[in-house]
Amino acid sequence: MSYVIVVLIVAGFMGFYLLKMKQELDSIRRSAIDFISINEEMKKTLLVGMYQRYKKSDDPEKENPLDFERFVAKIMSDVNQSEAFVTSGSGDFGVDIEERRGDGLYLGQIKCYADYNPVSFDPIAIIHSQMIKQNAKGGYVITTSTFTPNAKAYAEGLNIRIIEGRELIDLWVRSLEHKNASSKFIFNPSIA
Repeated sequence: MSYVIVVLIVAGFMGFYLLKMKQELDSIRRSAIDFISINEEMKKTLLVGMYQRYKKSDDPEKENPLDFERFVAKIMSDVNQSEAFVTSGSGDFGVDIEERRGDGLYLGQIKCYADYNPVSFDPIAIIHSQMIKQNAKGGYVITTSTFTPNAKAYAEGLNIRIIEGRELIDLWVRSLEHKNASSKFIFNPSIA
C-alpha cells in the first residue's frame, strides 16, 4: 500500500513537472514567434529606409547613383571576403560591380526599386552576357525590391544569384558583423 502511495506521489510530481515544462516551452515558442515577427518588421523598415536613402531623386544635385552601388559593393566585399569595386557608371555595359573572389571574377548589377516594382529578367540577361564576354565565374543582380517569376526562372542554371530586398538586409547585417574584419572594398575616386 505504501508503495502505491509513493508511486502516485512521484507520478503527481512528474505530471506537475511536465506541465510546467510544457508551459515554459509554450512561452519560449510565443517569444520566438514574437521575435521573428519583430525581426521581419525591422527588416521591412530597414528596407524602406534603404530605398528612401538611395532612390533616384528629382533633384539631380542631391542624387549620386553610385552611392547605392558603393554601399552594396561594400556589403558584398565584407560578406564574401573579396575585393569589390564599382564600375564607372557609363560605358560599363550594365555591370555595376566587379568582385574578385578567390575562385574568380563575379559581376553584379544593382537595382534600387520600390517594393511594388519587381525587377524583370533584363538585368539578368545583361549580367549573363557580360559573364560570357568577361569569362566571369558568376554573377548577381541585387534589388531593394523583388524579382518577377520570369526573372527567377530565367536566372536558374546561369550561375547568377538573385538577391531580393529582404536578403540584402540579411547580407547587410552579416557585413556589419564583419565590421572589425579587414575589408578589401576599393573606392576609386576617379569615378566618384
